[in-house]
Amino acid sequence: MPLASGTVRRTSAAIAVSTTLFALLIAGCSSDDKDTATASSTSTSPATQPSGAAVPDSAKAGMFVVSYRSAFPKLAEGRSDAQIAEIFTATCKDIKDGKAEDAIVQSTVDRSKSGQTAASKEEAQAIFTTAKYLC
Repeated sequence: MPLASGTVRRTSAAIAVSTTLFALLIAGCSSDDKDTATASSTSTSPATQPSGAAVPDSAKAGMFVVSYRSAFPKLAEGRSDAQIAEIFTATCKDIKDGKAEDAIVQSTVDRSKSGQTAASKEEAQAIFTTAKYLC
């Protein structure tokens, strides 16, 4: 009995998101002793820290965009990277504001609309999970 196309698509999206999250987890957990030694032996002036603090946010948004395009090509179609990054930014804001997960997932369905295409509840849940991890 052949699988339903929607089931395969959702499974593929879930696998892509899981793989991306796993790669991010591994990258975040790795350690290089040389970098640690160099970082501890040098000091950074307070004036340079604000610009460094902005880099992880844009890096996280970039990772989200790549993950989103990979996992949800139909939702990403016709959208710029900035538009996809806005989905991430708005979702993170909702999470930080303490909104309920169900409300954020529903907002994600609305934010993901691209023409006639919108995320399913499962896809919106995967988008929420990815954003929550990266926020």
